[in-house]
Amino acid sequence: MGRMVKEGSEKETITMKIRQATKKDKKEAGAIAKTLHEWFNKEGLKNMALDFKMNSLIVAVEKEKVFGFLCYTSYCGKMLLMWMGIKRDLQRAGVGKALVDWLVKESKRLELYSIEVETLPEEDVYEPYERTRAFYYKNGFKRVLYKKARVKGWDDQIVLERKV
Repeated sequence: MGRMVKEGSEKETITMKIRQATKKDKKEAGAIAKTLHEWFNKEGLKNMALDFKMNSLIVAVEKEKVFGFLCYTSYCGKMLLMWMGIKRDLQRAGVGKALVDWLVKESKRLELYSIEVETLPEEDVYEPYERTRAFYYKNGFKRVLYKKARVKGWDDQIVLERKV
């Protein structure tokens, strides 16, 4: 259980709990993602829906309402952070950090050696992803690899890694 302060004209303290997602939580997480159009396009949302079914999903909740999510899986001794999104009015309030901290603890419990995430590279100048990269760098991730897009119309990606 964590506490955070909601940004805005009236500061409000929120008590947050992180848990494995229920079927209902997955729908709420998908609904949040649809509001974050700067990060998730139509194809991304389609892929995300499948990934929510095939992989693990944790959610940040207060009073049974989802306000953040993180989709993950493991592969060859490392944790892969696949998708993360936070309700717009709660971004920069500690929700993303709490979700990543949970993933770090889970990675340590499973004796994995790192967490990896892919995102747009610095070479692709786009403000929302400048904030995304800043978040990951602030939370201990380092750039380890540049990946050229293998599918026409897709963007190049960088791999960021955090040792655990």
